[in-house]
Amino acid sequence: MFEIILYLFESYMQIEETIELTADQITDELLEEGFQQEEISKAIVWLDKLATLHENNEQNRPLNAKKTSLRFYSYAEQQLLDTKCQGYICYLEQADILNTYSREVLIDCAMSLEIKTISLHDLKWLALMVLYNDPDSEDQFLQLESMILDFEEGLVH
Repeated sequence: MFEIILYLFESYMQIEETIELTADQITDELLEEGFQQEEISKAIVWLDKLATLHENNEQNRPLNAKKTSLRFYSYAEQQLLDTKCQGYICYLEQADILNTYSREVLIDCAMSLEIKTISLHDLKWLALMVLYNDPDSEDQFLQLESMILDFEEGLVH
């Protein structure tokens, strides 16, 4: 399922123009690419969930925790997110790329992927997707995108 989500993100979400596609059109394209129907359906549901997590109303935006707060990971979260991933999430918070709310959305999205572990590389792309879908995080998205792409191209500064 995560491969489908990444494929769609790379194919559609980062282009400048808005393209209106139905779920059937996306499904047809993904089937042509060789993805399985069941995984496509799960990916579409996952993307719908991500899109609704960032609705701008007070019920969906809890207050940010204090800078001195600590996030403790449950056993299931620790199984999915190893110490490198947890450290990276903490780094993104300290760099003001993630706030408390976007951190929790990132962790929730990772937990709903139905995988046993997530690599640091995949977590970075997942964080990028979470920020992309948050209308209040455009600057943070651009900053993280620059960090990820510069690192992958070997331009670490």
